[in-house]
Amino acid sequence: VGGWVMLHVALKAKKDTVWGLVGVAADPDFTTDLVLPSLSEETLAKIEKEGSSKITWGNNEYTLSKVFIDDAADNLVMKGGPSSLKVTCPVRLVQGLGDEEIPADRALTLCDVLETDDVVVSYTKFGSHVLDDDEDTRLVTSHLADLASRYYEFDLKSPQSG
Repeated sequence: VGGWVMLHVALKAKKDTVWGLVGVAADPDFTTDLVLPSLSEETLAKIEKEGSSKITWGNNEYTLSKVFIDDAADNLVMKGGPSSLKVTCPVRLVQGLGDEEIPADRALTLCDVLETDDVVVSYTKFGSHVLDDDEDTRLVTSHLADLASRYYEFDLKSPQSG
């Protein structure tokens, strides 16, 4: 959900206020594109009738509600085709090849719909959906530092640099 929120914030932000985005296992539109097609007719009927159902997705259990499904359908961002997502700042996407929830090719699909040409997709061979090992953290941090260095000059030698 974080990648989805990241993109909506960038799309709604004032011009030139978002200087870069780093997505970690980002998968906007996952509810419509991945989760719903994988559910049984029984589960879908339960959601329709009762308003929600527990589902297993990847290695986790979630409660999926009709309200969330409807909200997700109203906020799709990847349906417009190549370069249709009007994000013009640099974007860095980090995806684990061991992600149990998001297929690795989704990062490339997201890359394709972004308007910006400044997109880097990085894969970690064994990274899970949460990308929580030390090497994954270093990769995400290096992308953040790279984007920050484009817009800020750090002077760590002088005491007043803060």
